[in-house]
Amino acid sequence: MNQAPTAKEVHTYIQINTTCNQKCVFCNRPPEIASKQVFKLENIKKRIKEISTNPEVARIIFTGGEPLLYPHLPEVIAWAKKYGFITEIQTNGTLLHTKITELKKAGLDIINFAFHSHKKNISNRLRGTKFGFEKIIKNLKLADKMGFTIHIIHVINSLNYQDLSGFIDYINHLNLQQFWLNLSLVVPEGWAWENKWIIPRMKDVQPYLIKAMENCKKYNNKFDISEIVPLCIVNGFEEHAISTLFKISGLEIIDDYLTGKRSLDFTNPTSDYAAKAPQCRKCRLNNICAGFYPRLKELYGVADFIPRQDDPLPVYKKLFPQRFKITKYDK
Repeated sequence: MNQAPTAKEVHTYIQINTTCNQKCVFCNRPPEIASKQVFKLENIKKRIKEISTNPEVARIIFTGGEPLLYPHLPEVIAWAKKYGFITEIQTNGTLLHTKITELKKAGLDIINFAFHSHKKNISNRLRGTKFGFEKIIKNLKLADKMGFTIHIIHVINSLNYQDLSGFIDYINHLNLQQFWLNLSLVVPEGWAWENKWIIPRMKDVQPYLIKAMENCKKYNNKFDISEIVPLCIVNGFEEHAISTLFKISGLEIIDDYLTGKRSLDFTNPTSDYAAKAPQCRKCRLNNICAGFYPRLKELYGVADFIPRQDDPLPVYKKLFPQRFKITKYDK
């Protein structure tokens, strides 16, 4: 999304299993839930019904593990559609062909494909397997052909950040009819925190990220940048920073996992999820910036976060276009 929603909205992630056919080195699921666990079907249905009583919840994202390994996934999707939700799944894409027809009939709206490198050797290393790379490509094209809304999730990490623009080129040459790109900074939790080497410094990523976003613009791609993204890292592309869009819109994320539930409210970031450096108080965009992951300070300090002193008005015009009337003097 490149413009903030105009009303309060809540997105709920429901974890339906922890079983996965891959072992991504940066997975943000806690290692202690890596055993084969699933929610009972009746409990998932009950939870969806409970969520439906909150009019602010617009969509449910089913996650895992690998949700395609959950035996009742089509039934769960159909149940959520019964209550009027937009439905999504997060998947590594390798098993999609086994259930895609059932999911289409059930009413699934959006498929979030995890695709972290167009280079097979890097992809395999990141996914912890030697298998499945070709299936990701095949199933991307299949989902596109069947009319699903496709989001391509590309987690930026130490092994792939230097080739972000190459990935953008690759995706645009797959001849997909429509897709949305999500360039997602690795979350320093779960397996990523166990494998700290996979978490790059912001200052190292920044020039490659800027170049990749310029490449997205060249192709007229729809794209955004997540997760927690400080605005000093995305100069010129602030309207694509998801955490800022969520912050100014009041959008709330609810993680409903087997290990418990937490609310990520970007208007009031919690100390364990988002932080700011002392120098952030001097930034002219501080009030609309969501900050950064606290653990980045533990790894690299805060010197990478440089307060912005440029005119904030152009940024506000992009983020709040409805509040600024364009006159002949602006043209």
